[in-house]
Amino acid sequence: MKRVIASALALVVLLVAQLYAANGITITFKSAVFSTSAGAVTCTPTWTPTANELVIAFAETSYASSPVDPTGVTGHGLTYSQVTLGASNTPTAGTHKLSAWVAKTGGSPTSVACTDTVSGTTTGSSIVEFEVVGADVSGTALQAIQASTATNTGTSTTPTVTLASPTLTGNRAMTFVTVLANAAPTASGAWTLTAGAAGNFNTPATGVAAFFQNGKFDTAGAASTSSAEWRMVGVEIKSKKMVGPLLGMLRNRTVRAVN
Repeated sequence: MKRVIASALALVVLLVAQLYAANGITITFKSAVFSTSAGAVTCTPTWTPTANELVIAFAETSYASSPVDPTGVTGHGLTYSQVTLGASNTPTAGTHKLSAWVAKTGGSPTSVACTDTVSGTTTGSSIVEFEVVGADVSGTALQAIQASTATNTGTSTTPTVTLASPTLTGNRAMTFVTVLANAAPTASGAWTLTAGAAGNFNTPATGVAAFFQNGKFDTAGAASTSSAEWRMVGVEIKSKKMVGPLLGMLRNRTVRAVN
């Protein structure tokens, strides 16, 4: 009996330790572009994603009126899928639109830069691209996004968005904001803003930034910016789960100890 208890306890410790390790998501900013150019824009610098992980690209498109999302995003030899967001335009000005795109990196991603395809005549575009290591890519790329409808808009110096509590403790949140001011938004609270993941341009006045937290899931997205109209959206990224395999290990070791 002592052997059984000791073995079971040892496996419980291992189970907990590996669960925490397996549920760890690491988000890293990789490339971006902030441009007043009409038409497609391309991120810099070039980079090659880690195999069998996830990339996510946040895009902003601006038009003189009636903004629309890009018709597609390409890069790294991957197939990007558009994430369904909540409301994603700047409702008062009616000039900017936010979108998010994800792709599984597969076995052989390339260094081909991320670029968007747009329709009509844009007055500017932005893309901010991240690598996500540790996301659940067992299904489709879109299935790695647990939730994506968090959204908020206003006119102030403090954009915010509220995300729902995570469905798994290892899940992580990201937020994306566009403000109608020629100044890059800055981080607020514990949110991480990597150098290069925020930018701005004029005509039309636009500031863009994407934020994340690797250490915890924060339901209160926040940023600081010039006083102007803004739109902020948030997404929840699903972490890998190892519960099934580890419980199997626990069962097998307990059986061996009993025998």
